[in-house]
Amino acid sequence: MGGERNPVKIQILSAMDAWLDQVNQQTELTRIREVCVERLGDHLGPQVAALAKPGFGLEPASENRPATGRCRLGGPALMDPGTPWPMYDDDLPLTLFAVLDVDALAPWLGDSLPRRFGLLNFFCHYAIPHGFEHRYVDHRDPAYCRVVPADPARATEVSGPSPVADGFTPVPLHADPCLGLPNVPADASLEQLIEEFGLDPGPDLRSLGDPEESVLGPEWFDAWPPGEGYYPAAMHDDQAFGWLLNTDQLSSDGHTHLLRISSNLGEWEFSEGGAVLFVIPTEALRDGDLSQAFIEADMW
Repeated sequence: MGGERNPVKIQILSAMDAWLDQVNQQTELTRIREVCVERLGDHLGPQVAALAKPGFGLEPASENRPATGRCRLGGPALMDPGTPWPMYDDDLPLTLFAVLDVDALAPWLGDSLPRRFGLLNFFCHYAIPHGFEHRYVDHRDPAYCRVVPADPARATEVSGPSPVADGFTPVPLHADPCLGLPNVPADASLEQLIEEFGLDPGPDLRSLGDPEESVLGPEWFDAWPPGEGYYPAAMHDDQAFGWLLNTDQLSSDGHTHLLRISSNLGEWEFSEGGAVLFVIPTEALRDGDLSQAFIEADMW
């Protein structure tokens, strides 16, 4: 019948999308390599360019930037039947912040995501709009947040218990594919960059300046054209996957960044107008153990 989905057609279209993403990604990688070589030389530049990771900038969908699959902010969760609503300390229901349609993002992510999940629901304790009594909670405690996977073919809309039943207003999200380099602090030196990522400095490192001095600085950031999604330190304020956007570290510590949501994106307001990052040990992600996900607060 006309309304039925043709699995062969879907498979062909998915393969075409993956091929186009690979072509576009190689084009962007070539541009990144050119800038890195220009700034860091023929030996070190390609090594830095090879650190680029795919990710997505997130923004509310619009007529010109349609929703990406089932990605959205707020609304009811999309969970497999029978999945319980996540709780903190058994009596505080967590709040749903976002749903990522990983199947829709997979062609661009390629092998950078060590394990695939159809849908990911992102929950976190958020007391302000719900009138919870004040109590100390450790945001590094995995129970403070939860990342819940779901099978897209089986997932159904699930509303939370009172008082989070209404949650945040559902807002479809557009995911803009980007490539990002590691978030390098403005005062980082070449020596720090090389040590952090195990790069080979080569024989002519001092031709770039004193490796112990802050030689990246403004010149490094100014090398990237304004508005390009892959320049260092900022893919987007709101981001799925890619490098951690945390200005206090270089972020090669065995963790995978899943989601960053800022105070600018939804109806929430984080401390100092900052952002919350959902992070998980890469080994746990590879094993499918999402219970080890935790959040990092990025204050501005």
